[in-house]
Parts: sequence; structure tokens; C-alpha cells
Amino acid sequence: MNLVLFDLDDTLLSGDTEGEWVEFMLNSGMIQDDSFLEQMSIFTQNYRNGILNIFDYSNFLLGPLHGIKETSMTNRVKEFSKEVVGRLSDATTDHLLNKHASDKCLITSGTLSFLVKEISNELGIDNYFGTDAEVKDGSYTGKVFGHPNFSEEKVRRIRDWIGSQSFELIYAYSDSIHDLPLLEFSDYPTAVNPDVQLMEIAQSKEWNIDISRQKIINDF
Repeated sequence: MNLVLFDLDDTLLSGDTEGEWVEFMLNSGMIQDDSFLEQMSIFTQNYRNGILNIFDYSNFLLGPLHGIKETSMTNRVKEFSKEVVGRLSDATTDHLLNKHASDKCLITSGTLSFLVKEISNELGIDNYFGTDAEVKDGSYTGKVFGHPNFSEEKVRRIRDWIGSQSFELIYAYSDSIHDLPLLEFSDYPTAVNPDVQLMEIAQSKEWNIDISRQKIINDF
């Protein structure tokens, strides 16, 4: 059996689930800080420029959950995940899932793990990693637990998870230069509508490059 490693945002799905989650929190009144979106845009730009402090960003996203009971979020998260998967799934999503229907698939994302869990369920994928939220006495603290699932941390977790399991081949898919360690870890890396930096590396290494979504965008 083969192992298939999917990044989530702008890879398996056609958009940014964390950005969608921020909008969901705003619309549901969970975010009261008027400067939240401005701060979010700064983090987004830092991400694109390769200078993101992933701990600061993760704690920023989790801040609005401070003091909220974990159980009270269950239905909200399920509602959000079902809606966002329905809206952000596209032909590329279907192609990748159908291509690897007989393989063991795993989603590894920097997105908050309680979101990745439900999104994975909606996509029919049992295995996942995300960035964990700290919970104490049944309530969110508004801080990250452990290390965010980002860049090299993705590979560390996957190595631990594989353990004594044996796979014939490992495939990996991502759109971001931040997932270079993940792609290099695999036997068959594919850059999915990659950012400029990843495109250059993928071309130089003669990796597979999937620009199907870019074609769809350019057709309009």
C-alpha cells in the first residue's frame, strides 16, 4: 500500500480554511476586536514573505476561543466544516481523492486540528494532523498546545506516526514553499498550483507540477 500526504489549504481544497474560519468567528460574534482583520493581514503577508512566526500566529488564531468550553464548539465546527468542504472542493479535489482511493491518505495541515479533524471526516480521510489547541478543565486557553504542525514539524509527526508501518511509496502534495521538507520526504512530490518559490524548486528538481486550478482561474 502507498501512503499519500496531503496539505489542506490551496492543495486538497481550493481555498484557505483558516481564513474561512476567521470569517466564521467574525460572523458568529466570537471576535470582538476591531483590529483582528488588520493583524490577520500582517500575518498573511509574513507567511507569503517566509518570515511568519508560527507560534505567534497560532496563538493569535486561538485567542478568541479563550475560556470557551470545548464541548460547546462541537456543533459549530461540524457545521463550518461541512459548509467549507462543500464550497472549496473542486475538480482537483475529486481527481486527487479518486486517484488515491486505494491508498492510505493523511492530511497534514497547519490549520487548527479540531478543524482538520472534521474536514478530514467530510472528505472521507481517517488520518490527519493539525495544530493543537490547549485545553484546561474542559475550556480552551487561547494558546497552542505543543509545536504548531508547520514545515519540519509535519515531517517529524509523520515519521513518528509511520513507526513500524511499511509503505511501498510515499506521495506528497502541497502548494507552499513552507512544505518543502514534506515534499522532499516523499518519493513522489507534486506541487499543486505552487507559489513562486516552490514552482522554481519543483521545476529545477523536475517534480510533478499540477496547475489545473490556475488554468481554471485563467479561463475566466
